[in-house]
Amino acid sequence: MNLQLKQWIDGTIGRGLAAINVVLVRGVGLILKRDHSLKEAPENILVIKMLGLGSILMAMDSLHALKIKYPNAKLILMTGKGVAPGIEPLQFFDEIWVHNDKSIFKLVSSGFQLLFKSWSLKKLWVVDLEVYSVLTTLFSAWTMAQNRFGFQLNKVHFRNYLNTHNSYFNQFVTVTENYELLIQQMNVKEAIPYIIQLKEKNPKPLINFIAINNTCSDLGGNLRKIEPALLKEIIDLILNQSHFKIALTGAPSDFYENDRFVKSNGFENNERVLNIAGKLSFKEYYEFLQFECKAMISIDSAPLHMAMRLGLKTFSLWGPINPQQRFKFENQEKHSFHFLHKNCSPCIHLSDIVPCGGNNHCMKDMQLNQIIDQILKLISA
Repeated sequence: MNLQLKQWIDGTIGRGLAAINVVLVRGVGLILKRDHSLKEAPENILVIKMLGLGSILMAMDSLHALKIKYPNAKLILMTGKGVAPGIEPLQFFDEIWVHNDKSIFKLVSSGFQLLFKSWSLKKLWVVDLEVYSVLTTLFSAWTMAQNRFGFQLNKVHFRNYLNTHNSYFNQFVTVTENYELLIQQMNVKEAIPYIIQLKEKNPKPLINFIAINNTCSDLGGNLRKIEPALLKEIIDLILNQSHFKIALTGAPSDFYENDRFVKSNGFENNERVLNIAGKLSFKEYYEFLQFECKAMISIDSAPLHMAMRLGLKTFSLWGPINPQQRFKFENQEKHSFHFLHKNCSPCIHLSDIVPCGGNNHCMKDMQLNQIIDQILKLISA
């Protein structure tokens, strides 16, 4: 199913079910009078994040602290088919449950299978990392876990009656800060930095590449992309001012778009410009970034957060999302960004209809002379 249909199901059908479940859950709660204190440590912690590989990567510091706080608890991730392959190579979670949403029938049947599976878990806590989803909140309630944690904000006010512990999602601070506030509800004092550690290749490859990512998920993906003319100028600058090769990254579905860009801009026969979209497994992709890349230039997308977790230097370009809502760029030297501060930005996640009508001048108005110094600094030896 496409993203729009999934959002419609979640918003329309989900809200109808939410109204019924608020009455049901509150009624059962009054009858059973269960103890929702955190005196007893969990044996299982189920983390729900259906969409957004980048979001899970941003949550890693908080989840890392959670693992350390409750070392005997099994940490389980429930996520979508498109996200699981990007998390599996990290071996961070004890188990990964994959929800199949290929069709409406699969979405429902797979959801019930996972729900039945959750009922076998003893001393279960559920952590719902989705900010706006209705159905994940209902799933969390239906697990009948003694403690259920999630985010509260006006759009999902019903969570006050379905979750046992809520943390206010503050849209004016970084997402990582919101994750930290959520784990504080679980008696975890602060997040603990998590860096992806891969086994070093032998022999060690040369660092020959600058990775460039101009691909994104369906949610506002096209609005976030660098304009082709600017992207060409960036590549020309790197080729002329350094010895590095360019690796255009992406998923298998991004290969043909990257290929069109390469051919239409005269890079087809340039051995220093490679389209690697879809050519590497996630494990190989992580290894390529860490062992063969000097840095990454990217839009707001999961590969940017992969590079950050791997310790690469990054330069990112932001339009419909304010970078200060995603990462604390202050007091560090590895990561820099460019953001035009348009009056209508940020808009994604805040408005169902973007104010520009799709004419994303927050990205289209970017010029090479605005960012040339940052790029030259990034590729300097």
